[in-house]
Amino acid sequence: MATSMIVCNPNDELVDKFAGIARLFLAQGDSWFSIGALPPEFTSNILLNVSLDQSSAVVSCAYPGKTLQEMVKWEVETPFASLLYGGQAWPWEALLLSAGGNDIIAAVNTLPTETNATKAALRLLRTPNERAGVPVASDCSHYVRPDGWAALQNTLLACFAAIVQKRDGTGSQSTGVPILVHSYDYAQPRNAPATWNMPNIGFGPWLSAAFSAYDIPNADWLTLVKYLMNSWTTFIAGSSPADDVNAKLLNSPFNIANANIHLVHLTGTLTPASIDSTELDGDWVNEIHPSIPGYIKLGPVYSTQLPAAPATLAVAATG
Repeated sequence: MATSMIVCNPNDELVDKFAGIARLFLAQGDSWFSIGALPPEFTSNILLNVSLDQSSAVVSCAYPGKTLQEMVKWEVETPFASLLYGGQAWPWEALLLSAGGNDIIAAVNTLPTETNATKAALRLLRTPNERAGVPVASDCSHYVRPDGWAALQNTLLACFAAIVQKRDGTGSQSTGVPILVHSYDYAQPRNAPATWNMPNIGFGPWLSAAFSAYDIPNADWLTLVKYLMNSWTTFIAGSSPADDVNAKLLNSPFNIANANIHLVHLTGTLTPASIDSTELDGDWVNEIHPSIPGYIKLGPVYSTQLPAAPATLAVAATG
């Protein structure tokens, strides 16, 4: 009989929490592992809806809005660092990441007027002038700067390398364990911020505002989101194992042979919202966050893709 995963905070007395627990996980991530609406009771998260055949617990360092780039700032992410390779390290069965979505959102919202060279290099969208003469693509890829996407991939690959190196480095008790990264479902860009009846607190919308700033027609919004999310999925899983993120790390200057990173596929689980809706609609509580019923759908899909044991997802040694 499946039992719900116990979700712990880094400041909890973990020895007491873990007593009698068969499976232990460490999580880092964004709102899909924490909260995605204000007040928080309007939403849930994936981890709260995971159930496994054995007793399980996860320590979550997730926080809304966190990017993958922020997750590897070890001097700031001290709880995650301590739990992964520091004084609070445990022999985790797997590392669970909800990551990449906010990096894409930040790059989508980067304007051509950006003066920070590092941020400017990650700009994902083409201006109308930059799109002139570019053939229109049915998947809306013509809106995306290839140089920006390539730069973002390189940046995020470095982040994965940093996590793998800490997982396998001094102080870690989890060398080689699987790292699971989930895909995101398709969020309909719409004027639906993360705050209900709280007009003075501005969180979102994220995608519709950016697409409007770049004069992208409303009719193309969802197709463009699908292209971006599918591109993220392909970056992790590849079109085959020969070009997945593990192969990318092996064939990069990082030369990491056994990254053991795997995709948890969630795309296509949720009912989309309507473009004209401004609050709870479909399985979405706002523009980019699932509703409570949405997370109830996502939880079982996620649970079935967790490894039955660490060896289940082991990547064969290469190199």
